[in-house]
Amino acid sequence: MGLNHRELAVFLGILRHGSINSAAQTLGMTQPALSRSLKRLEARLGVPLFVRHSQGMEPTRFGEVLRAYAEQHEFETERVVEEIRLLAGAATGLVRIGVVPSAAASLLPRALGRALAVSPGIQVRVVEGLGEQMIASVTRGEVDFAVVGQPADFADTSVLVTPLGEEEVCAAARSGHPLFARSGLTVADLAAYPWILPEKGNVNRHGYRAMFQSAGLEPPKETMASNSAQALKAVVLSGDYLTMLTRSLFAMEEAQGLIRPLPLEAARWRRRLAIVRRPSGQMLPATRLLLRELIADAELST
Repeated sequence: MGLNHRELAVFLGILRHGSINSAAQTLGMTQPALSRSLKRLEARLGVPLFVRHSQGMEPTRFGEVLRAYAEQHEFETERVVEEIRLLAGAATGLVRIGVVPSAAASLLPRALGRALAVSPGIQVRVVEGLGEQMIASVTRGEVDFAVVGQPADFADTSVLVTPLGEEEVCAAARSGHPLFARSGLTVADLAAYPWILPEKGNVNRHGYRAMFQSAGLEPPKETMASNSAQALKAVVLSGDYLTMLTRSLFAMEEAQGLIRPLPLEAARWRRRLAIVRRPSGQMLPATRLLLRELIADAELST
């Protein structure tokens, strides 16, 4: 039993917009036509795909199963179209990549600039998120590859991992923080202040825990967690908070004298970056180009 491409597009439209009305406007369909398409799909599968309620529509457990297939189908269809356009000379390529925030701030701009110098027509779609999220996006086929922080115990056999160099991670605070006036700073001193950290799934949290555990201390419970580097920096600047960030993420604030790394060797470490991609599937030329420039840029930086 084959699934209709249009019906899958309708399913994804409702899933992403949460209602038939919004999906119909986005897809350029009437509400009755969209409803009929959804009913045909549900009849074909013999199961309900959405739960309807006053707030909109949510996928059932059957809908969640279909989501992965529908998104993969959408992604592969776009890749086929792009590859044919490439062969016909009608395009120079679309690259979909996932990145952790530090890579978005450092490696990506330089690599993109060099790739555009070689092939000005390439298009790049970037998804930013935590490492675990980006690896999942690679596995689902939502991105061609991802640049993530690589934990020491990384052992996911469903993806290929290529080392990409290292970057510095450190505990940091606003320049006027009382700790900068203290001599003989120790890790125990850091436990007396509130911490704000990246969300769970960020490699930097491993370094945070290791820093305190190496000193024989229990890591303090964070006051705030966020996957937004901008939010973390804004809170750090607002008071006597401490954070642990990749240094490139606050390079501008450090240059302006606003945020500084703590003068404590135990509060600094280097994390490994890696490129993660699926083991199967041929890369398009534009993807290979950007991947090559990312690797070259990382080699120059080390």
